[in-house]
Amino acid sequence: MCITVYLVSKTLDIKLIPKIIKLVDKKFIFIGFLLMIFYLTFEVIIMNILINSIQKIEEKFLSIKIAMMGFYYNLVTPFASGSQPMQIYTLNKYGVSLSKSTAIVTNKTVLFQSIVTIYCGVIILLNMQLLKSKLSSIILLINIGMIMNIFSLLGGILIVLSPNAMKLIIKMSVNLLSKLKLFKTLNEKLNIINKFIDEYSYSINLFVKNKKALYLSVILTIAQLTVFFSVSYCIYRAFNLNEETYIYILSLQAILYMSISAVPTPGNVGANEIAFFMIFASVFPKSIIGYCVFLYSVFVYYFLVIVGGLFTVQTHYHMNKEKIKI
Repeated sequence: MCITVYLVSKTLDIKLIPKIIKLVDKKFIFIGFLLMIFYLTFEVIIMNILINSIQKIEEKFLSIKIAMMGFYYNLVTPFASGSQPMQIYTLNKYGVSLSKSTAIVTNKTVLFQSIVTIYCGVIILLNMQLLKSKLSSIILLINIGMIMNIFSLLGGILIVLSPNAMKLIIKMSVNLLSKLKLFKTLNEKLNIINKFIDEYSYSINLFVKNKKALYLSVILTIAQLTVFFSVSYCIYRAFNLNEETYIYILSLQAILYMSISAVPTPGNVGANEIAFFMIFASVFPKSIIGYCVFLYSVFVYYFLVIVGGLFTVQTHYHMNKEKIKI
């Protein structure tokens, strides 16, 4: 965050902010926030489909609570690692068994990870010439991000197709790592890992059998990603720029997303802004790019943190009155 503040301050003159506000096209700022609301709405709808595909719930607005908590904990924990445990915990609080809660959250994670990897992968392949000529400095980051996502995706596929093969691979890996002093306790966790693999395989197979829910969720996730990747175009047009096409700006945004996916900072803070500087340097004039980065952070981070945080506080307050039902 300190690096981000430094970079933005070097390119942003605070005295010019009132002038910039007058120059900015408010229509596109409004559209940008509208797109973020659509982005949140798609998340709620997808979560509702996934919950109902596993278990019908009487609790009103549960999908909204789970979706908003997912956003909040994604943005405040490293590697977005806090959202899944909290979503499972919350579903359990509202009467969904632990196994079914795990199935719902697992299905959502695998669905999103699969679609975003394929979506960004296709865009990256179509823009290889651009990456080599103008964005060669971030190719390494993109490769790391793609490799991590592909390995995660392949691991999920292997668990579904052959859980026993994955257990064997994990066992061999654990035996290898346990020889190092730092990982010597991993052998004790094998049973827990094997149980997770079984639950993971069961939940994915259960979801795949529900063709209607699967197809609808895939379509909505593609729409959700398109909406999210369109925010940068609103920022671009808000500063009265129109030389680049919508598809080009969307492609750059997808490349940005994949380039920072391996960064462990909560909400990719810092990496998001630095990557924006690097990737959009040829799109936005140097004199205004600092303001563009600031506006971008407002859309994709602070807006989500505030909205998700408000819902999370409210959900935790009401959860305290519920009994855990395992």
